[in-house]
Amino acid sequence: MFRIALDMMGGDLGVEATVSGLSLYRNTHDCSDVVFDLFGDKATLSKFVQKTNCEIHDTGTNVISATEKPAKAIKAGRGTSMFEAISWVAQGNADAVVSSGNTGAYMALSKMLIGTIDGIDRPAIVSIIPNIVNSTVMLDLGANTDCSPTKLLQFAIMGKAVSRVLQQIDNPRIGLLNIGTERTKGTDALEEAYELLANAQGLNFIGFVEGTDIAKGTADVIVTDGFTGNVSLKTMEGTIRYIAHTLKAGFSSSLMSKIGYLFCRSAIKTMKDAIDPRHHNGAPLVGLKKISIKSHGNSDAVGFANAISVVVKLAKSGFVSNIEKMISEIEKGNADENEDN
Repeated sequence: MFRIALDMMGGDLGVEATVSGLSLYRNTHDCSDVVFDLFGDKATLSKFVQKTNCEIHDTGTNVISATEKPAKAIKAGRGTSMFEAISWVAQGNADAVVSSGNTGAYMALSKMLIGTIDGIDRPAIVSIIPNIVNSTVMLDLGANTDCSPTKLLQFAIMGKAVSRVLQQIDNPRIGLLNIGTERTKGTDALEEAYELLANAQGLNFIGFVEGTDIAKGTADVIVTDGFTGNVSLKTMEGTIRYIAHTLKAGFSSSLMSKIGYLFCRSAIKTMKDAIDPRHHNGAPLVGLKKISIKSHGNSDAVGFANAISVVVKLAKSGFVSNIEKMISEIEKGNADENEDN
C-alpha cells in the first residue's frame, strides 16, 4: 500500500481546487493500493471528501502565505498544512507529498525536513514539456539560480531518472542548454559542465542544445540552471497564451471565420489539450530522500489531479532508489577512470 500526503490548503484557488482535483483523480484511476493523507481544515474537508482511502489530519486553517519568505516559513511554519504534510513524509509515514503552496517555502521545507540524497547538493525542479515529437524533461526550473558544473552533472543524472519513469525512455538523450550548439560557445562554467557530462559513465550526452531545441524534441532531457530554465518556461507559457488569444480573436473576427472554426474545432481542441499546462502539472523536486511534487500555485482541479497522477507514478516506480543507484554507478565509473589515468 502506498501513502501520499496532500497539502489541501496550499495554492491560489484554495481548498475547492484540491478537493475537486482529488475527486477527479479518484474517479479516473484505480486507487485500491493508495491511501491519501489529507492535511488541512478538518471541518471543511470532512464535508467534501469521501472517507474511503483518505485520512484527514487537522491543521485548521493555518497556511503559509504565497508571499512568505522561505526563512520565515522554516521558523514559523510548524502547524501549517504544508509543514505537517512534508513532516509526515520525512518521518516515514508516507511515501510522497504534493503541494500547490509557496514554491520557495516548499523547497526550503522539503530540503530541511526530508533531506537530500547522498551525492546531491541541492534538489532541482523538473517539468515535462511537450514538443513536436513527444515531450522533454527539463531541469532546473527555478530552484537553483546559480549552478556549478558539478550541479549540472547532478541534474543530468536526476533528469535521466525522471525520463525513465515518466517518459519510459531507458537511455534518454541529454542536452546542455546554451546559446548555440557549437563547442566553443558559452560561459566557462558551461564549458566545464560539458566536459563533466561528456566523460560521465552511463549518460547519453549529445552536447549543447539551443532554446529552439526544447520544442523540436532534439533531446529527451535538457539541463540548465534554474534562472535560465525558469525564464525559458515562463516564456513558453506566455507564448502559448498569446497563440491561444490570437486564435480565439481570429476565429471570432467574422462570420466566415466562425464557420471555418466549426470545421476545424476538433483539431483546435487536440492542439489545446496538447499544450494545456494543466495536463503537464506536477513538478518533482528531484534529489530528495523522499518524493516531493510541486503543483502550480494556480492549479485548478485538472492540474491538481495531474500532479497526483505524477506523484503516484513516481511512488510506485522506486524513483529515489533509482537515482541513488545511478549516482553511485557514475561516481564509481569516474573513480575507476581516474585510477586508470
